[in-house]
Amino acid sequence: MDMKVLIVAFHSRSMTPYSELYENVIKDNNDSYNIIFWDRFSNNKLEQKGNEFIIHKVCSLGGSKLKKIIPMFYFRKTVNKIIKNGNYDRIIILNTLPAVLLSNVLISNYRGKYILDIRDYTYEKYKFYKKRVDNLVKNSFITTVSSFGFFRFLENNKKIYLNHNISNWDVFGFSDNELSKKPKIKIGFVGVVRYMKENMNLIRQMKNNGKYEFVYIGKTYPECNLEKTCKNENIENVTFKGEFNNKDKPEIYKDIDIINALYGNESLEVQTALPNKLYDAIVFKKPMIVSKGTYLSELVEKYKIGIAVDFKENFYEVIEKYINEFNSHEFDKNANILLYKVLCDQKNIKEKVKYFIKHGEKNE
Repeated sequence: MDMKVLIVAFHSRSMTPYSELYENVIKDNNDSYNIIFWDRFSNNKLEQKGNEFIIHKVCSLGGSKLKKIIPMFYFRKTVNKIIKNGNYDRIIILNTLPAVLLSNVLISNYRGKYILDIRDYTYEKYKFYKKRVDNLVKNSFITTVSSFGFFRFLENNKKIYLNHNISNWDVFGFSDNELSKKPKIKIGFVGVVRYMKENMNLIRQMKNNGKYEFVYIGKTYPECNLEKTCKNENIENVTFKGEFNNKDKPEIYKDIDIINALYGNESLEVQTALPNKLYDAIVFKKPMIVSKGTYLSELVEKYKIGIAVDFKENFYEVIEKYINEFNSHEFDKNANILLYKVLCDQKNIKEKVKYFIKHGEKNE
């Protein structure tokens, strides 16, 4: 019997590349599905394009939480209506906040028939929220997490499996050159642009250095004034580019030498998460610069795929030393070791999702 599946995302498709794993499994099994995306930058009526629903309601990615209450309830009301009218057999919900908003219908009507996909730390510091998340995990078919660092705020549960943020996994790159031989080094931040304090610290230390160029590619958080600050301080070796499509990453990374993943280590969110940039590094074979004191830095140092720096360090000296000692052969070997492990994890998750669609509550 064909199953009808609903995937609920909390952002646009460009910000939710990990939805493709679920979509591909469903397509491979010839089951039908709808997927909900949320355009959080415009107001308009609910849009349907093919099997996609697109909710248009302004809800800033940062800023005041109070201003998000009405958009959140609009999202909840709209998705509940889609669920009610759609007669879905299974639900896959991407991240904890939409799951909490829809928890009543998930636990009451879809117990054992939904997958919860957790991508980051949100409001787990609040006891009522954490309790609700733990209950959602308990009543799910399985729960996937993008980082085992999340066990710092989640209860350990046998239903939890690792599901990586990897995309473009079929593009196997190799380090194109020894970094030490390059006259100019481009350090690229690819993704939603934020973490202003950490990035301004890096940029200011290497301000207008002719050897280094910084590029930021992606939508910028409203409260991140990185571009304006660079202009005010006459910093000329920094370039800002707009939003990109995930399929363009292979071309984007051809022009980048080092991946910038400096997020600091002040919040539990950045201490525990594994960003898309980790997988970009091992797929496109580009070393990373990351912040010490994070789960990401532990992996980067364990597999020797980049530099972990402290906020107080001299970034220029640390990066220069790394570049001068860089060995592309060793880097490729280390990156492929981690990539192989990730692909094995993803094969396991695909089998779990396939079984979920066919058998639902019977988690074996």
